[in-house]
Amino acid sequence: MPARPLGPCFMARAAQGPEGTPLPKPSRGRSAKVKERIRSLSWKGATAASLVLLLAFAVPAGSRLLAFKDRYVMVTVEESSTGAVVSWPLLMERLPGVFVDCSSSSLALPEKPGLMGVCLALYYSAVSQGIEFEDSVTFSRTGRAKLSLDRPVSLTTEGQDGSPVEMVDNRARVIAGPLLVERTSVDGAVCLRYGETRFSLKPGESWAEMLALTPEGVRAIRASDWDVEFHRCIDKGYPVTRLAIANRGLWPKAAVKAGTSP
Repeated sequence: MPARPLGPCFMARAAQGPEGTPLPKPSRGRSAKVKERIRSLSWKGATAASLVLLLAFAVPAGSRLLAFKDRYVMVTVEESSTGAVVSWPLLMERLPGVFVDCSSSSLALPEKPGLMGVCLALYYSAVSQGIEFEDSVTFSRTGRAKLSLDRPVSLTTEGQDGSPVEMVDNRARVIAGPLLVERTSVDGAVCLRYGETRFSLKPGESWAEMLALTPEGVRAIRASDWDVEFHRCIDKGYPVTRLAIANRGLWPKAAVKAGTSP
């Protein structure tokens, strides 16, 4: 039998209760109270979640500020190349820049920077055949820093005829890539990445690598063979670069001065 639409009488009965009594209508006031209660609970839940997230970030940040209130981690990066300097100046004073005294954990700069919140200092110097051709210091409040060791360096001096002469041959700087400080811990330890190598250094620890540029390409020299291989590369005219990275520990911010010596 085909289905038929409900008639008006059946529809009228369906809207009535037992024995024809009308069904009670829902209370709008009660429904509004329930909705308001749900909104209140949702708001409180969102507020609690926001407070938890805020504390998750604020507590570690506060601990770092206290740990590095009066001190910072000093990391030194020393690059030594055999043939990076290709001309010698007739007269040249030391580069005006950074003066570091590891024995007294002190640092001197042309101008004293603001050190509030600073937790890391990354000092870099580059030397070839006894001549320093680059130095810099980078301060970090995040505990992260990047040192573009593979970028070209330029240092000019005045020739005999008064014209500028480039002193640095960047092709003789054998560098694996940039140096990244990825994290600085409150105990002074740092996590680093140099080229494709990752390692960590606690205060007092150091790491070094020697690279030679041979006709076959860049070659890493094992530490046990440094002395023999270094002289062999010198005899053959192969450029060699040694990079030494040291975590000098926690230094006092009060020992950072403006001037020409610590």
